[in-house]
Amino acid sequence: MTHSPIKCVQSAAIFRELDATAIQELARISVHQQPVKKGTLLYDPMQPLDRMLIIDQGCVKVYQLNENGKEKVLYMLRSGAIDSEAALFTHRNHANYAEAVTDARVCSIGRDDFQRLLHTYPKIAFNLLNLLGDRLTALESVSALTGNLKSKNRVLAYLQQIGRERHASEFELPVKKKELASFLGITPETLSRQLAQLAADGLLAIDGKMITLLEV
Repeated sequence: MTHSPIKCVQSAAIFRELDATAIQELARISVHQQPVKKGTLLYDPMQPLDRMLIIDQGCVKVYQLNENGKEKVLYMLRSGAIDSEAALFTHRNHANYAEAVTDARVCSIGRDDFQRLLHTYPKIAFNLLNLLGDRLTALESVSALTGNLKSKNRVLAYLQQIGRERHASEFELPVKKKELASFLGITPETLSRQLAQLAADGLLAIDGKMITLLEV
């Protein structure tokens, strides 16, 4: 399928409701469909935060490393997701790591080009504030999943969230079980046990990476 810079820019929530001229200008200053191989770091804490990313294809995990080098997945970015919005307004380094967990294609908008455009289209800044509020709410939901629920309920709540996002009761797990376990704050072994228990409870069916939610 042919990539459309206009549709790519329009897919980002930050740019919703902008007029056609603004969208065209954003498409003009953006970089599109840069190929990223699986396992490649898009950024790390040593790199400056200088561009907003739009995931055109593939999946990217954003994570931190503790003092022992153990990985903690913070969130996953899938097709259409945006990341590093703060790059458009601040001068600092990244706080986390971002790694492609599949082959991916990534689009981006640089801070300097974006800020020049803000003088003409200040509405973009208001859209960004709303989006950051949504991201904060999502992170709070993750905190609830990893802190307040038992492991089985964390797994079920995550799968139900994916189902709601995709408007489907049947879908493929978007990430490897190792990454999902890290995201939920449990071990891969615990994840496998809880998936099996949820299946035994009649709440879902598992066929390889395919999940079918059965709960009414």
